[in-house]
Amino acid sequence: MDNGTSETQSLWRQVATALRGRIEQGQLKPGEKIPSSQDIAREFNVNRMTARRALASLEEQGLLRILHGSGTFVSEAPIPYVVGRRMHFDRNLEAVNARPERKLLRWWLEPATEDVATALGLGAKAPLIALEISAYANGHPIGIGTRFCCATRFSGFPEIFEELGSISETLKRFGVDDYHRAKTIVVARLPAPHEHHFLKSSKSLPVLAYTAIDQTTDGNPISCFIGCFSSQAIELHITD
Repeated sequence: MDNGTSETQSLWRQVATALRGRIEQGQLKPGEKIPSSQDIAREFNVNRMTARRALASLEEQGLLRILHGSGTFVSEAPIPYVVGRRMHFDRNLEAVNARPERKLLRWWLEPATEDVATALGLGAKAPLIALEISAYANGHPIGIGTRFCCATRFSGFPEIFEELGSISETLKRFGVDDYHRAKTIVVARLPAPHEHHFLKSSKSLPVLAYTAIDQTTDGNPISCFIGCFSSQAIELHITD
């Protein structure tokens, strides 16, 4: 049993240090599921809250990934994701032998905000299609966000994307055979409730939030994407 605040703090640090040592020595390997907090509490003769605090500290350090409902796993090396003028979600993941997948969660119509209207070269409150899209690598959630595009120009976009599962292939249906990334803005912030639920991550673990604007090769804006990647799953590589 833990007795007193200072002793409790000392105990969870001892448990965290022991588990960290097992990870660094390779006894617990990347991607491996580790024992439950109940099993850890039993092994180290501490209460379950102390075990959970130790696991949470290791997650904050990026050594563990707690997937709520699935268990706790040793973190794997993040996927290098190239951010440049040419953006290819599928190619980025396939380059590291990860299976890419995107799903349309829902879509709706809404008037453009001032920022999105400016980014897309549209008038104030122009009708937009908003598509909430989730991203996966080898079946694991790695990102989520909303893509905005002109409802007049891209009428039927959600249905076609849901059929094809590819932004590039969907755009070809609208006569856009080639496009590139005009701008990407990345910041680190804490996840919104729906983001940490989807990513199955801690509320205290920052995400890589980004806003991206795509345009045709002749400079005609196509879409604006606002979303985030898991900071444990993705490592951004910025190129020209």
